[in-house]
Amino acid sequence: MKKNNIIGIIAFVGCLSALRADVITINQIGVGARALSFANNYVAAANDMSAIYWNPAALSFMPVREFQIASDMLTNTSSTSFYGTNQESSVRRLRLSDVGFLTSLPTSRGGLTFGVSLQNPFIFDNNPSFNGSNGNIQDKDTYRGYGSLNYWSGAFGLQMAPGLGVGAAISLVTGTEKIKHSFLKLTSGYIADGIYDNYDDTKERDYFGYDIRLGLLYLLPNNLVRIGARLTLPQTIWFDETSSFSGDYKGQLFSSFNGAIGVAGNLPFMTLSTELRFRAPYDYMTPDEAIPSTSPAHQLKIGAGAGAEIPLFKSNFLFRMGYSWDQYDLYQFAMQYDGETTGFDQNDQTSWGTAGYSVVKDRGQVTAGLAYVISNISFEASYGYQFWKLTASDGINTRYDNDRLQRVLVSMSLRY
Repeated sequence: MKKNNIIGIIAFVGCLSALRADVITINQIGVGARALSFANNYVAAANDMSAIYWNPAALSFMPVREFQIASDMLTNTSSTSFYGTNQESSVRRLRLSDVGFLTSLPTSRGGLTFGVSLQNPFIFDNNPSFNGSNGNIQDKDTYRGYGSLNYWSGAFGLQMAPGLGVGAAISLVTGTEKIKHSFLKLTSGYIADGIYDNYDDTKERDYFGYDIRLGLLYLLPNNLVRIGARLTLPQTIWFDETSSFSGDYKGQLFSSFNGAIGVAGNLPFMTLSTELRFRAPYDYMTPDEAIPSTSPAHQLKIGAGAGAEIPLFKSNFLFRMGYSWDQYDLYQFAMQYDGETTGFDQNDQTSWGTAGYSVVKDRGQVTAGLAYVISNISFEASYGYQFWKLTASDGINTRYDNDRLQRVLVSMSLRY
């Protein structure tokens, strides 16, 4: 029985390592304080610099020059249970989340606005760990990763007809991910296998790629109703990986089509915004690959939510709130290692599996925010709380990861 336990633990460590080969843990947190307050249900409501990311067509209805800068604090927390031992660990970071500038030009048909920005809509922060024992076996596994993808973007929005705007944004994607992963297993107080029982790996990945997104926005007369849509084309992001345990490798992240459609209403006492999101199955962009029907990559993933903005009477303050629900997606990006650097055939490097993970609770998000607007300057603060739950089976027991992400974002905008 003890022998079976040892074999199962080794398999579990392999499962954690396999996660990094096929499924990449990444969170889309978005950009912009107002967007966060709406729980990122922003494709139809976008009216500031963050429209470069959410819907570039909204730029066509912003006949201003705007400068915006924002900073956020992130706290990612994981709670795990292994052999009845509970453990909680967190990763905290303070960042410059986005900065950018918009400028508009008059045209014969309406508005033409250009924008440039540096935005950080994706983070790698993750820290599942366990520390427990089973009889005379003591196990400790610590995984700690953090980093982000930086979007260096240029965008435009153009009014094609009264009330109809189109737009596009092209981004150079860069980023760095740092990972610290260590595992220690003691049997009767000593290490039985120096390879499997005691290792310490430090990884660093440098990313370089592109992102292209298209937008459409239609305004009904008097701007009472806004209908918006966004389509993000499949991305490719290459990476170089340096590992202290296994050497240097190359690979790429790639995504499928994704997008959103939404409706926003501007009422005298409130602004409401609703949205439906999707990520298309990877079969549409990789028809030659046999993706199993049970793989999350084969499935359509959807999400939806709503947000609201309410002016506080007789003041310059605006109160905002929102809620979102999204099917948890293990394949926001697929990961593929280069066969030439790993020594294996290229086609063997993407198995389209789940790396032992299964989804127990989909991703939810609740948000709130406050804005103070005076003349052409606005100050905004937003708070978002994301929660989801995954499980990973090690063959002996089940380890539960109950993940939460808290974000506080503050920004300042100047329009002139």
